[in-house]
Parts: sequence; C-alpha cells; structure tokens
Amino acid sequence: MRAWRPAAAAIVGVLGMLAPASADAQENDVLLEFHFQPVPHAQIAVWFEDADGNHIDTAYVTQATGSLGIGNRPGRWDFLSSWRFPYGPRPQVLPVWAHRRGQTYPALTFHDDDPIDADSLGWHESTSSPEPYFCRPLAADEHETISTDTMTCPSPAVFQSDKGRLSGETSYYPPRNDLVEFETEHDHADVMTFSAINDLDAITGATPIGNKPHTVTAVLSEEDAQRPITAWIEINLENDQNPDWEFGREDDHFVDPRLTSYGIAYRGQPSVVYRVEIDPQDKVFVGTDAYAGYGDERGESGEVNPPDASISTTDGSGADRLQLYTLNGETFRFGVYSHGPGSLPDDPDGWGGACTIDDLPAMSDVELEALEFDTVRVHFTVPNVPNTTTLRNARLFYRAGQTELTDDNAASAIQAVPGLEDCSGDFVPGERMWCDLHELFGNHEYQIGLKLEDACSNQTPLASASITTPAQEFAQVEGFCFVATAAYGAPWADRVKMLRIFRDDVMRAAAVGALFVEYYYYVSPPLANLISKFDLARGMAQVTLGPLTEAARLILFAKNNWAP
Repeated sequence: MRAWRPAAAAIVGVLGMLAPASADAQENDVLLEFHFQPVPHAQIAVWFEDADGNHIDTAYVTQATGSLGIGNRPGRWDFLSSWRFPYGPRPQVLPVWAHRRGQTYPALTFHDDDPIDADSLGWHESTSSPEPYFCRPLAADEHETISTDTMTCPSPAVFQSDKGRLSGETSYYPPRNDLVEFETEHDHADVMTFSAINDLDAITGATPIGNKPHTVTAVLSEEDAQRPITAWIEINLENDQNPDWEFGREDDHFVDPRLTSYGIAYRGQPSVVYRVEIDPQDKVFVGTDAYAGYGDERGESGEVNPPDASISTTDGSGADRLQLYTLNGETFRFGVYSHGPGSLPDDPDGWGGACTIDDLPAMSDVELEALEFDTVRVHFTVPNVPNTTTLRNARLFYRAGQTELTDDNAASAIQAVPGLEDCSGDFVPGERMWCDLHELFGNHEYQIGLKLEDACSNQTPLASASITTPAQEFAQVEGFCFVATAAYGAPWADRVKMLRIFRDDVMRAAAVGALFVEYYYYVSPPLANLISKFDLARGMAQVTLGPLTEAARLILFAKNNWAP
C-alpha cells in the first residue's frame, strides 16, 4: 500500500459512477473519492467503517442488488440462472457488505401458494403480473445468443412474473423497488410495500460498463471524519468458475423437473474484497493492489476468508475482477482519495482545485426517437456549464408504464450509462447530441430520463420524456401459444415449445393455417387468462391439447426428423 498526493491532471476516472456529494455538506465535512476499474457485469458495493469495524455508510451498490432485489426474490436460492433471471435469491452476491452493514429485511417467497409450484420456474401464471425488467428463464441453447449477442429478452411483450410476498423470514438484502404499477388481481398486497422497505435509493447506481476506470464520491461528516476509517469494496461475478470453485449444472444447482432444459449454472468463485485504511483529516490517496480476502460462498455470513491459492488472480477472474490501472503515476486496484476537512463546498486547494460540489444547469430540448423495437435514441442539447467543468458521461433512466419520471422517483428506475460508442461524441456545451438506450422491450410505453454528470459526480437535473417502442418484428411468431401456456403452466414448457414449432413450421407455411394462427392470437388471450385461474379448466385444456401435441410431434418428426 502506498500513499500519495495527486497531481492536478487526471481528476477522476473515465466515468464518475454514483451519488453526487451533497451541496448541503457542512464546512468541515470531507469529500472522499473511491477509484477502481471493474470487469463488465459485476456486482459491486463500496462502503466505509470506523476503526472499530462499525459500518458508517455505504457509498455505492450496483442496481441489480440495490434496486432490483436479486439478493431477495421469490424461489430457491439454487435455481439455475439466465439472462435477467427473475427468480431465486442470491444471498452470496455481496455477503460481506450485506452482513457488515447489518440491515435486515423481510424475505420474499412466491405469491403462488400451491406448494408443488414452490420449486418450479413456471406454473405461476395465476399469480403473475406484467414484468417491467426481468425475462423468462432461458434454455441453455438460447442463453449464449440472447445474453451475449442480442441482449434482448425473447417474447418481451408477454412475459409475466410472480413478484412474491413477504414470508415472515429475514434477508440481509432489500426487495426490488422498481415496481410502480400493480395488478391487484395478480400481485399480493405486499408488493406495493417493497419500495418503502428498500432504503438504498440514494446509493444505488448503474452497473459499470467494465474495463474502464470508475469513480464514486461520498461525503464524510465532520463527526465521522475525526478518526481513521477503513474503506471497502466488494465485487462478485456470476459463473466465475476455476478448478477450485467448479460447479455442475445438475449436481450443484436445482433443475426444475418440469422444465429440465431451462437455466444455466451460475455458481462460481465467491465475492472478493479489497480494503484500505485512510485518515480523512489528511489530503491523501491510499491505494492497494492486494485483495483482502473473499466472502462466504453461500452468503450465510459476512466472514472474510483470508486470501489463498483457490482464488484466481488473472484474466478478469477472482481477485482480477478489479483490474490494475495507473493514475497519477501509481498502479492499484482500489484506491481512496480524501480531500481533507474544509474542502466543501468549494476548496481551491483540493485535488488541483478541480473538485467542487455544485449544481449543474438543466438540459433542454430532450427528444426520443425509436431506432429499433429495443433501442431508443435520446437527443438533447448539452447545457452551458462553466469552463472549469468537464462533463464526462450521460446517465439514462427508464421505466415501463405511464408513471412519469422525476428527480424524486428516478432512483427506482432502471439506470444505464452508455459507453462512448453509444453517444454521438464529446459533451460540448451548447451542442446538440444523442445517446442510445438499449435492451428495451418492444411495444412498450417507456418513461425515459437523462442526466449529465461531471468529473466530480455533480449532475444536471433530470430531463425526461415518454415513447412507445415499435412492436418486435414477428412478435406473434415468437410469442406464447396462449391457451397452451395457460394449460401447461409456462410458455417454455416442452409441449408448448412443440406446438409453437408446429405452428411456425407447418401451419404458417399454408395460407389457411396462417389465417387460423392470426385468428387464434386474436381470440385466445382472454380464454387463456380464464383457463389459468382454474385448476379444472387447466386440466380440461391439457386433456384437449394432449392429442394435438402428440400429433404435432409425429408430424414434425416425419417432416424434419425432429423430436422433442
């Protein structure tokens, strides 16, 4: 570990990531900057403790954990995973932070009260409502294409999920807080309390793009800054396996016996933590390139296991999830800079006199343009900021539905930070430019907001507008077989998949068959909704569809040598 005073060049990393320090900070409060460069798709928490190991405050937690509730959601903890997986808590995501923070919340369970469905990925349609973010579970052969190629959910306009209910047990993670619209016939009343239970709005931020330096800022009160503190960062990555932490799909995860082809292995090396000690009374940077240990693999405690040879240290795995990078001539993986007392709200002697806490002017002329069913271009005019201010990035906020986005409720929206390749250029004051927002659902109304952020994490006020994305091309071909879905419990069940292939390969090839399919899609959703609510109706539909699915199987086998 080495300490140094930073030079005036290179104020922060490429992206300021979270929580602008408050303009209401007192004279002797201390501005802290946390520097790191993570790999993509990681879950991260940054916090600081006093000399006795007591949690003072959390500066930042990634939104999947902080806003979307992946640590506390319905279902088994060992459910298989997939892109934007909707079920199964992940208590091992950031266990050191969660336990050392010491806050507990009511744990969720399925709203579906049928005990035979508690261990299933499907069969929750009667207690499900429209899902604004998560996707249906993916089959193993779908996952590579969807999660790494298109990054778009299949059948996005129709997937519904069981949001759960409070179980009476406890969790160290909050439930999701992104739900603002509800279906009283399908959602449990508890769902409307989730946002009030979740207390992480102010510290939750977008997941970093990865492979680029990032900076988080926080303000330490004068009282807490009187003695040395310890700053921590914890980082985790799904399915980060190595020979010492190797997990099989069938042996180490729960495979739903009714949906055996769905989901992929997610377990891997546990979270790793880095820590540095710093005296906030000094204007100083302290960095480290050595990880302090790793968390509990099951997330059952906040214990920090000492470093050992089982944790990888290269190729973005294990301890290398935080990458080495150089700033001001020093190389580190995690570093903290203290501006010292008296640096707020304006300190001409702090880090070259560049980091001040200030309000940025509002943007104007925000317009939305749908480029594709899953992509919206956000056009805006860069505000005229002072010459001493460098705007570093845009932060995009979005939410499905009709609830308008405002500064007051933006913390419960999904956040994205576009890479430079997704924007039209540098942020030049007074110029018109755009940034693209991806991974949306087709045929959805969205509220989309934009903030610009400077190198010190100061942000412009939110500017927002609404747009309805175009329908995904061939959405009905990709969509549910509605009645079959209601009968068999999930759109991805083997029999439903068989009927869908029969529909697309055989029926649509004939003009009469195509007309029938279009009519079927028109009349079947209301019928499917009725069937899904009654066990007797569901059973009758299964009896009726049984011969049809068998006939479909035989025809497909004869036509394409295909077998389910």
